[in-house]
Amino acid sequence: MTRLDEDVMKEMNKYLDGTTMEEILIRNKKMFHYSVMFNSEQMKQDIEVLDLKPRAYNCLRRYGFNTISHLVNGVHTKENESSKKQLLRIRNLGKQTAEEILLKLFYYQFLILPDERKKEYMQEILLKNC
Repeated sequence: MTRLDEDVMKEMNKYLDGTTMEEILIRNKKMFHYSVMFNSEQMKQDIEVLDLKPRAYNCLRRYGFNTISHLVNGVHTKENESSKKQLLRIRNLGKQTAEEILLKLFYYQFLILPDERKKEYMQEILLKNC
């Protein structure tokens, strides 16, 4: 976990009354749920904004996922199949890398939310994952 990831988790924890993001992730290791809510400008951003490790970044690029839109639409569209399972179809992309990508997308989304929306969003996360 990078320093940025730790900082994001600390900020998330401020909005989670009585639990932590770490506890939620450990409890929901197999299936963590969150809503994707990027606006059209954010969807156009390059996947570089996610601050991925080289393996994750290169696998996504090779697969054609160059923007947030490509990634979100590429892994959140199939019914009855998790985003993680869809990512695992990408050549040379393993379980840890898939988890990293989905968490980085989640962290990034949280970071760009307006401050007044963060508490409500984290309460939604708590409800979806308890």
